[in-house]
Amino acid sequence: MISKGSKISGNSSATHYGSALSGRLLLRFSQRLRRSNALALLKQIEKSPFTARENVSILQWSLLSEMLDHAEKRVPYYRELFRSLGITSDDIRSPNDFAQLPVLTKDIIRERQREMVREDVPIDTLLQHHSGGSTGIPLSFYREREYIDMSDAGTFRNLLQAGWIPGEMIAFFWGATDRLNQMSRWQFELRQALRRMYQFDPFHSGPTEMSIWLKRWGALRPAVALGYASTIARFAEFIERGGRSVAPLRGVFTTAEKLYPAQRETISRVFGCQVFDLYGSSEVQNIAAECAAGSMHINADFVVVETDDQAANPEGGKPLILTSLRNFAMPFIRYRNEDCGDLVPGHCSCSNNFPLMRLNISRVSDNFVLPGGRVVHGEFFTHLMYGTKGIANFQFHQTARNAITLWVVPGTGENANSEAREAAVKAAVRQIRALDPDHDIRVDVRETETLSLSGAGKHRFTRSDIN
Repeated sequence: MISKGSKISGNSSATHYGSALSGRLLLRFSQRLRRSNALALLKQIEKSPFTARENVSILQWSLLSEMLDHAEKRVPYYRELFRSLGITSDDIRSPNDFAQLPVLTKDIIRERQREMVREDVPIDTLLQHHSGGSTGIPLSFYREREYIDMSDAGTFRNLLQAGWIPGEMIAFFWGATDRLNQMSRWQFELRQALRRMYQFDPFHSGPTEMSIWLKRWGALRPAVALGYASTIARFAEFIERGGRSVAPLRGVFTTAEKLYPAQRETISRVFGCQVFDLYGSSEVQNIAAECAAGSMHINADFVVVETDDQAANPEGGKPLILTSLRNFAMPFIRYRNEDCGDLVPGHCSCSNNFPLMRLNISRVSDNFVLPGGRVVHGEFFTHLMYGTKGIANFQFHQTARNAITLWVVPGTGENANSEAREAAVKAAVRQIRALDPDHDIRVDVRETETLSLSGAGKHRFTRSDIN
């Protein structure tokens, strides 16, 4: 077995990753193996943004009506909601009618989670996921395989605008899962070659790992890059600081966290291409994508975006209200996700006729620098706690390279499981110390009744005082 960091990073002696033609064949083959319909779905949605503006609205309303009908017939929570309002889904005939439905909050989802899952399929056939949310308190929800395939198709469509061709290699900067870390070298390399998406692990991304990434880059010959904004920016800085260069990419697509202007400039300069910012969330994916003209377009065939015009945000923008048009396993209808932004009137100068929005996101996931120099993206730490019973909220706070405080808000009521909480905390401490086994990392666990939010009402699951 290979260690986590070295396996994901790779080395320069690996086999070349093939021509464009072989890449297309490999991607199609891997899709068949995985029983994924993403490429077929891409064909269905590829031209949707470029249809006439009135057709965009017609398509979105058709998808919304289908989702409302499904929710009423198959999801207990929404069936009860419609009955309590004295209406049926057929009574919602206009955007104004739709806007009268109550807003779905994170608290409602936590309290009524099981009733929000479709009742006509066994729950053990669904995929459970977790997210944090800007106001804290982790959230659990379900998806079907079909939603994952459609989400992949949406991502592929985003990449197409930079000139990417399906089958060309994607440099993917994303946290590795336990399944990936348990693979042997040949299993990992084969997986990347087939899927045409080579994964670089931000959970292990110090100078040593980035040196290996750079050696691997030439063999990969990626066409585009996709992933955490902060990690891609740090990799670009590493390349530039060392006086090295790489072949230009067709485009870099950042997501999962806020993209700052300085990061955009560095990424664009080093990789010689335009940077496209993407917006999505764990709960509702493929919300919006930046075009070549620099506008953020709402993916109208994936989501309906509204704003809460009654709520003011000191950082600007209004809270977003989202409706997923694709997640039939657990519908999110008029869901307030606590991110902020504005709907932008008018149309873009590009050929994309999807509606426009402007984001105001303050989500920050700090990177932790450990005593041995290893850099770990903050998402590694949040994943240690997601889905844990007995924990209502948490925060990892790095006060020194070798010192981390884990703040835990114990669960109450049905979530008051002290044994599960203790087991999760012990496992988290073990995994943190294993990140840098050559140095002693102090992990101080403290329980508290509450964790304070920022002035904008946001919560940070990871904080680091180390530059």
